Amino acid sequence: MATATASPACPRCGGSSARAFRAVDRNRAVSDEVFSYSRCHACGVIWLAEPPEDLERYYPGDYHEFLDARQLGAAAAMEAPRIGLLRNHVQGGRLVEVGPSQGIFSAAARAAGFEVVALEMDAACCRHLEDVVGVEAIQTSSPDRALAQLPPSRAVVMWHVLEHLPHPWAVLRAVGHNLEAGGILALAVPNPRSLQQRVFGARWVHLDAPRHLTLIPLPALRDEAGELGLDLVSATATDPVGLGLNQLGWERSVLRAPALRPDPRLVHTIGRALTAALGPVEKRGLRGAAYTAVFRKRQ
Repeated sequence: MATATASPACPRCGGSSARAFRAVDRNRAVSDEVFSYSRCHACGVIWLAEPPEDLERYYPGDYHEFLDARQLGAAAAMEAPRIGLLRNHVQGGRLVEVGPSQGIFSAAARAAGFEVVALEMDAACCRHLEDVVGVEAIQTSSPDRALAQLPPSRAVVMWHVLEHLPHPWAVLRAVGHNLEAGGILALAVPNPRSLQQRVFGARWVHLDAPRHLTLIPLPALRDEAGELGLDLVSATATDPVGLGLNQLGWERSVLRAPALRPDPRLVHTIGRALTAALGPVEKRGLRGAAYTAVFRKRQ
């Protein structure tokens, strides 16, 4: 079943829920199925209660773009803001990246002196991570189990990965157990309390149905992490990646499916205009399309 017919209990807090919206795969138009998302009345988490059993087919062959060594170096240099964010809190040590895809950030972290371990479910990505990026790659569809088998880590990062995971709460628990005292979790996720989500609803490009299974408001993530001994130390929706996602959201949410087709010039112009007009509103009160948060494990 691709659509939910009941109002299920929240998988995080057990609270009651209501239908948030019904959505189709507007971004890639893999199928015309309709997917029903629920929203928790208590904590505000939004989730796809009944994901398609064949979810992997919604990740087409071109989902991961592999870069050669020269391209990888140039792309990794663009990760400097995220490397700087990490270095505000830790200076090196074992870093686990969950869901690194083609490994751009893994390459940047390796160059910055971290001992990188990548947890990735795609076999081709794992080969690329080891052969081209030069980091240890563990192929797994259960990062929570893989984390349980690793030595303690100084940092765990998940850049726009948590929303894709079938069991995000189990992965967060595993991160809490794996991190050293004083270690950090750094992640970025779509923001379900963003201005764009309110404006576009089911059309919002960052909903990305059905690939995005769970959208987590920052207060719910902060509370969940706090129960695991992880304290929020910073949060922003105005980092460089977040600002880019703001513009992408305004550009693409107005398109007919597939919304991620090559960029029409007119839509790009409209997106830039909306970004300029509404950017100041998005920058207030963490209302941007995505937020980046850092948590530190208590000593």
